Amino acid sequence: MKERKPAADNPAVSFMIAGMQKSGTTALASFLDQHPALCMAKPKEPHLFDSPEYSCAWTQELVDQRYARYFDHCDGQVLKGEATPIYTLFPDIPAALRKYNPALKFIILLRDPVERAMSHHAMEFQRGNEQRPLWLALLLETHRLRHSGNPRAPNSAMRRHSYRTRGLYSRQLQNLYRSFGAKQILLLRSEDLKNSHHTSLSKIFRFLGVDHRIQIPPAIVFSGNRGPATAGLVSGLLRLSYFAERIRFQRLQRHHNADEALSCAP
Repeated sequence: MKERKPAADNPAVSFMIAGMQKSGTTALASFLDQHPALCMAKPKEPHLFDSPEYSCAWTQELVDQRYARYFDHCDGQVLKGEATPIYTLFPDIPAALRKYNPALKFIILLRDPVERAMSHHAMEFQRGNEQRPLWLALLLETHRLRHSGNPRAPNSAMRRHSYRTRGLYSRQLQNLYRSFGAKQILLLRSEDLKNSHHTSLSKIFRFLGVDHRIQIPPAIVFSGNRGPATAGLVSGLLRLSYFAERIRFQRLQRHHNADEALSCAP
């Protein structure tokens, strides 16, 4: 039996996996969906708030109407969640999310930004959206982003070619912290989800307020391919380019009194 439509003062979605792309969000969404108190959107990325159609005039009720088809399969679960990693990339989206549900909770997976960028490039290359090698794509990135037109467009450079930009975690997290308190944001290393599976999931379940004793078996849900873009010189220069970002990230962590110092920065 399907759940009733949520009341106007009770948003349908109460938590999100909102970052970062190519950091294990598909696997995490699959794991969370196996908890009896949680139901994840299908498909996992509704892309409501980054859609070119999104309007700040949308009410919570209208957003929930648009969400409804992604949760038709839910059957009595306590909490509903979705996973659209690009939400952290657009600086105006956190405010829109707060308007929708001020109590939203966010799970952010952070991967080494150099590995993330190479994996992103390999994915776009395999999809046919990228023809240039990584070194050239990185050199052209700023130009592409400045001249791509509407960044929310389905084929925009912001979506396809923001290889280094998406690794500027401090900028994205700062936008999120401006709209939501630190207690509503859980940061995890993607490698911890892989190497400390049960501990990481238990931490997430506690954060969401559901039974943390539930055991979800580990699995390889999606195995990405780093492709040919693994040259030591290119990755070394890319890592060097993140030097200032590493400092910004560490300052941000100290400012928001994180539970533990993350080594996710470059």
